[in-house]
Amino acid sequence: MEFGAAGPLGGGQDEPWGPAAPAMDDLDLHDEPPPPYHSVVLQSTVEAPSTSGRQSGSGTYGVPASSEFEIRVTDPVRQGEGVAAYVSYKVLTRTSAPGYRESAEVIRRFRDFTWLQKRLRREYRGVIVPALPEKSVVEKYKMTGEFVEARRAALTVFINRVAAHPILKRSRDLQLFLEASETEFAIEVSRSQVDDPVAVQGAAKKTLSGAVSFLRDLGHTASNLYHKRTDDEEEDAEYLKVRAYVFELERHLGEAHRQAARLVRHQAELGESVREFGAAMASLGRYEESGLVADSFGQLGERAEAVSRLCGESSEGLAASFEAPLKEFVRTVRAVKKVMADRSGALAALQQARSDVDARRQRLAKLRGTPGIREERVAEAERDLADAQQKAEAAKAAYEAIVQQMSGELERFQRERAQEMGYVLRDFALAQAQVSGETARLWASLVPGLAAAAGGGGAGGS
Repeated sequence: MEFGAAGPLGGGQDEPWGPAAPAMDDLDLHDEPPPPYHSVVLQSTVEAPSTSGRQSGSGTYGVPASSEFEIRVTDPVRQGEGVAAYVSYKVLTRTSAPGYRESAEVIRRFRDFTWLQKRLRREYRGVIVPALPEKSVVEKYKMTGEFVEARRAALTVFINRVAAHPILKRSRDLQLFLEASETEFAIEVSRSQVDDPVAVQGAAKKTLSGAVSFLRDLGHTASNLYHKRTDDEEEDAEYLKVRAYVFELERHLGEAHRQAARLVRHQAELGESVREFGAAMASLGRYEESGLVADSFGQLGERAEAVSRLCGESSEGLAASFEAPLKEFVRTVRAVKKVMADRSGALAALQQARSDVDARRQRLAKLRGTPGIREERVAEAERDLADAQQKAEAAKAAYEAIVQQMSGELERFQRERAQEMGYVLRDFALAQAQVSGETARLWASLVPGLAAAAGGGGAGGS
């Protein structure tokens, strides 16, 4: 597995960061701003209006869109009251994918998205399944419009990323999610839970075997320590570098998102402060005796109101096109860590299976060396050893399958995240330049009137 020159998952010189940013002298700050993040997803179009009211027909920040799926999550509706309340969404799909209907409209709720994610993780081990927005009991109880809209946007990103994934888009569960009626979907979900051995055995299995499993795992841990076998010793060195990088990446992305959220709040607070300042200036102007000075105060109030609106729009734009992507990048890194945890679990299972083989082989050798031992006990030990060897082979196959799958997944993660991050940062800089330029233009338009007031309106001031 090869990575860029800047290190594992880093943005090396060969990474596809997109087109070079134009020089500031060549920028037209009045060009159409980039579409909001939630309206476009990598390799998938979403028919939602951009901030300018026009439709976006490309993937996230210039990435070519897929021609197979167009999925929208729309029309959130609150159902029920109190702690039992939930939000339902329309999921609208248009697709040319083989085996699908050309268009479909279904109603889904958050737990249905969660069901799909869990099914995909179970079916495609080693694949980085896109992340869902975090659960929040407090926010769910309050059910504010801002919370519902943020979740709707995040669900749109999730389902489009699943449909754009070269492996996950082939899932039967995805098709069921996108096409089945509410009744059909509920029946299939119930059936899948019955068919799921974990759900069937559930708590009863944990209760009956918990103590035995604990003692067995304790024995395996001691055996592994004795044989000096650890994850790090058996894992590929390049993979360990990537794993360490991903853990650090989560921390730094989390901090970047926190600061982006602060920036959004600051922009909104700045707009409110400018609005209040403008209102104060307009009120002061009404008490001025000099007409020129009074007019200047009035114009100052008008410009401040315009700048305030601009700051408010900028805050909303930052939330959609900068804070939201950073938050989703954090979720995606956590999804990568989830797959890495599955890989570690598969390796631990393999190590335990090997320990079982060693223990049963030693037991068989001991029985064979014991004089007068019954043949039935030897035969039973041989069967136990064969069974342990078979389980070890299955554990090895499961681990190797995850390793093979993850190799391509990590490369795809590196490529897509580097490209999207490049576009997000570029569009952030362009949006900030546009806001700054428009703000400067609004304030500069006051200068001629203020100069005239300063030159001829000194008398009669307050």
